[in-house]
Amino acid sequence: MSTIEKFRAAGIITRIATGLILAAALIGAWVMGGWYIAALVGLLAVVGMGEFLFMFQPSGGWGMKLIGLLLGAGYIAVAFFLPKYPLAPALGVCFLVAALYALVCWSREKSLDPLRRAAVMLCGIVYVPVLLAPAIHFNSWEQLLIVLVPAVSDMFAYFAGVCIGSHKIWPSVSPKKSIEGSIVGLLAAVAASCALGFFCGKAPVQCFAILGLAMGIMAQLGDFFESALKRAVNVKDSSRLLPGHGGVLDRLDSITFCAGTYAAAAAYFPFF
Repeated sequence: MSTIEKFRAAGIITRIATGLILAAALIGAWVMGGWYIAALVGLLAVVGMGEFLFMFQPSGGWGMKLIGLLLGAGYIAVAFFLPKYPLAPALGVCFLVAALYALVCWSREKSLDPLRRAAVMLCGIVYVPVLLAPAIHFNSWEQLLIVLVPAVSDMFAYFAGVCIGSHKIWPSVSPKKSIEGSIVGLLAAVAASCALGFFCGKAPVQCFAILGLAMGIMAQLGDFFESALKRAVNVKDSSRLLPGHGGVLDRLDSITFCAGTYAAAAAYFPFF
């Protein structure tokens, strides 16, 4: 199969078209900042978490889904409106509400299902809203970093995998990803981080190289993690909301891990 045929089989035209629309929305919110960024992060967090909940409970469980979405949205709201408020108590409230939900449902059902639903709810909150929330208060260059690095890494890994990928890196988790694509993706992540650091950062470029490598690794691990989730529940995409890309969670899988990684790194070392 030629390279052109490989791209056609991978649906590259649809993928690029949807990607351009998403990029325009992200750039618009990033340029306007403030409320627009907060609204975009909140929307992505709630939709992504909704996809997570529906993956594990396609039908029924409406109480769990509604409570989970409200808690996720509430966590994002606290992060935005109370920037100096420690978020640990907010996460504690999420746990208490989930525990109360599990207790009430268990008293009626007398099975493990309510506990599983409560666990799924809590995992969804941590996986999406909690990891994305710090991005609301990142400065504009930090926000660009956590989107640019995983996007560039994913794009270069994708094209390299289609063109030259022949050795599978982790077929039991993600059968299509290759070692060649992974290496090219990591190099692209380092290059993107160094370029942004050189023009906009305050730390030495070598620090951005290390940061880019760490974020590149975490971006790929985030992709693998979501692939494992989908294989566990036997679905191809988190939803069909984004043609050529699957669902919102399929686009956030790398960004959530990168946002959490950068938030942890920036708490100890100033990059911008």
